[in-house]
Amino acid sequence: MIDIHCHILHGIDDGAQDLNEALAMARIAYDDGVRHIVATPHYKTGYISHKALVDERIRELQAALDEAAVGITIRRGNELCLESADFFHEHYRLQNFHYLAGGSSFLLIEQPWKGYCPDSLDIVEYLVRQGVTPIIPHPERHGFFRDNPVLLTALLEAGAWTQVTVDSLLGKNNEDAKTFAFRLLDRGEVHTIATDAHNVGRKPNLSEGFRIIEAHQGKAAADAILGRMKQVIGL
Repeated sequence: MIDIHCHILHGIDDGAQDLNEALAMARIAYDDGVRHIVATPHYKTGYISHKALVDERIRELQAALDEAAVGITIRRGNELCLESADFFHEHYRLQNFHYLAGGSSFLLIEQPWKGYCPDSLDIVEYLVRQGVTPIIPHPERHGFFRDNPVLLTALLEAGAWTQVTVDSLLGKNNEDAKTFAFRLLDRGEVHTIATDAHNVGRKPNLSEGFRIIEAHQGKAAADAILGRMKQVIGL
């Protein structure tokens, strides 16, 4: 399996605190069946995780994984916050952040928790024109999407994908997030899933997500989601 959204890199944001915790998270993921993890540290005010820092942490973690014989490949990424059009275009112009898997085709773009970014549709349309598929992480956790789902629909119609978090399907975030996650699933609007794991408590649990989706919608739906995740990392 492939986890396309995970805060496994140590000492870089609010994810793994040190290399030992990053290794522990990787072991949990490996035992769960994951073989590829896209490391996606936050890229926003307060956590400006530039490419060089991300690459340094990945080299350190991959070396530790190889030494410990944990068969997981760590791939580059960031979770870019859409703070404003100015913030996006400044950092996009300088190419300060990583696309998912270090390519140039998929970008994880997070909404601010304080409220919907009104520039979102323009940014999504801009990225799509550049040949980039924006992926919106955990839309089910944002009250503004639940209260006004046309905001999300407009982004999907413009070419964005969603990434629903396994904990939401499990009901660990809250019942509103769970209900909306299943509504997206029923509408065929769950393009990818991920753990959004941050530590050994908020841990990797990807197999649970696929189990739920297969039970709810069948193996073909789960396979289609996995197929899109393979596209993200170029498999």
